[in-house]
This record gives sequence, structure tokens and C-alpha cells, in this order.
Amino acid sequence: MKWKFWLGLLISVTFLYIAFHNVDLNLLYLSIKSTDLPFLIPVVMLTVFFYLIRALRWFHLLEPIKKIGLSNLFSSTVIGFAANCVLPARLGEFIRANYIGRMENISKSSSFATIVIERLFDVFTILLILLFVILFTDFPSKWESIENALKTGGFFLIALFIMSIFLLIGLKKKTQTFLNIFERFLFFISQKIRQKIVNMLKDFSNGLVLVKGPSQLLAVIFYSLTLWCLTSFQIYILGLSMGMSLPFLAPFFILILLCLSVTLPSAPGYIGTFHLACQYGLIFYGFSKEKALSMAILLHAAGFIPTVILGLIIFILQHISLRSLTNEQISLRKEK
Repeated sequence: MKWKFWLGLLISVTFLYIAFHNVDLNLLYLSIKSTDLPFLIPVVMLTVFFYLIRALRWFHLLEPIKKIGLSNLFSSTVIGFAANCVLPARLGEFIRANYIGRMENISKSSSFATIVIERLFDVFTILLILLFVILFTDFPSKWESIENALKTGGFFLIALFIMSIFLLIGLKKKTQTFLNIFERFLFFISQKIRQKIVNMLKDFSNGLVLVKGPSQLLAVIFYSLTLWCLTSFQIYILGLSMGMSLPFLAPFFILILLCLSVTLPSAPGYIGTFHLACQYGLIFYGFSKEKALSMAILLHAAGFIPTVILGLIIFILQHISLRSLTNEQISLRKEK
């Protein structure tokens, strides 16, 4: 955990340096100050609405295991994303799975499996948007490196997506065979720990139930498309609040860069990687470094601040202690 934290911190500092290099701080301040505040209200409201959409989608993914109320799904989702904002190594996903497992008395490994499936739907949706952007965006020669990076990232996501699908299908359809092979690869650790890992994988496989039927599958696809299209719309609205009339494809292009950037190791909250990706996405469309960076700062704040505040409110209302959260992390590290 320590080396992951320091590597992420180093990358964040490096990316922040590049983002702020040769930026006129006075112009940056004036750009942020000139933002039309009423426009920020729907931007922030959309951040909260995103968690509702994720909770609705998670409901359909968890339904084959257990029918869970929307309130618990929403609070668990917010807690997970709030944890990602302040904790290293993206522990929020594990905490989210652990928390809903404890609240609803279901296997934590099984609940985490549904989050893995959720991420596959996200990757699939982002791939569709990436294909849309590459096909209809005319990249000038000086931005050839960005085009190549998008294509490389796209091929990487496709390869990861296909590999994940095959691994999960193999684990689900041939569970015992898969577990036997995996156990042999762990010959170098003790039998007790090996058995614990195998049991955890078995619980994980139990959660690999896609959806109950075609209507639920369509609902999950609908929520995935809605989530990411509204995220692009959020970028567009924020641009309007800053007097930036973005072309139709620009929010989708920026969204792709942001999605690729958050896959990199970084400090908690994707600081640095998020800002540089958003900045360069806007520079591509002809905006100045100061204007682009000011929007990156506000877009990050519009996601980060409401998430942390909402997470704190849920912590207080549900009497969740920092100590219990720390214990969740310790138990998860031991299981890993």
C-alpha cells in the first residue's frame, strides 16, 4: 500500500506541474472568478444524480443475489466514491462491497463481483463513446499523438474487456476447474491461506450473475448510457457557465480523456491526472491553458466536494466511525 501511495503521489505532482507550467495565475483566477454561479447548481446536482443512477443500476445487478432497497444502495455507492476521494489505491470499491455486504448480510466477495460486472458495463459504454469520437473527430497533424494515444487506450480497453469477459465466464461456468488450476498456481503459500483465497474466489463467482432477464439487462444498459451521456452534458453545462461554447463532440472527447486518466495511479481523488486530461482536452479545441485549467479545477471540484460532503453526511446519519472504516480496510488487505 505504501509504494502505491507514493507512486500515485509522484504521478499527481508531476501532472500538476505540467498543468500549471507557464500558466498565468492571475488569468487563471479571473477565469474561475468570472464563472456564472447559477450554472454551477445543475452541475453539482448532476453529481448527486449520478449516484442515484449508479444505485439503480446496482439494484438490477444485485437482484439475483438479493433484492436490496435503493436507500442502502445509494448510501453504499456514495460511501465508496467518497472513500476513493480521500483514500489511496481506490479502496472505495472494496469498502463499498464490504459495507453493503455487512448491511444486507450477503457475501462481500459476491457483492464485489457485481461491482466488477458494473465496471465492465462502464468499459463497454466508454468504448462505444470512444469509437464515436475517433470516427467523427478530425485530428490535426500536431495532435497526432493524442489520436494515437486514444487508439492505443481503446485497444487496451478492448483487450482488457475481452480478457475479463473470458476470465469471468470461465470462473462462472467452470468454477471448480478454474479454482483447482488457480490453487495450483498458489503452491508457494501455506495451505490455510491458499484455501482462504480459493473460498473467497468461490464466493466471488456466486456474485457473477449478470441479470435476471432481458428487461433487467436492458435497464442496466440504459442506466450505463444515461450515466455517461449525462456526464458529458455536465461538462457542457460547466463550459457554458464559463462562457465556453463547446462543440458537440468536445464533452465526449474530454470524457474519454478523463476516463483514461483515472486509470493511472494517482493521489486520492485523481488529483493531477484528472486536471491535465481535462486541460489538454480543452486546449485541443483552441482554449487557452488558463481557461482550460480553470474549467478542469471547477469540474474536479464539482465532483469531489459534493461527494465528500454527502459521504460525511451519510457517515454521521448512519453512525459509521472512522475506526470501523479502518477495520474494513485491514480485513480487506488480509483477504488479499
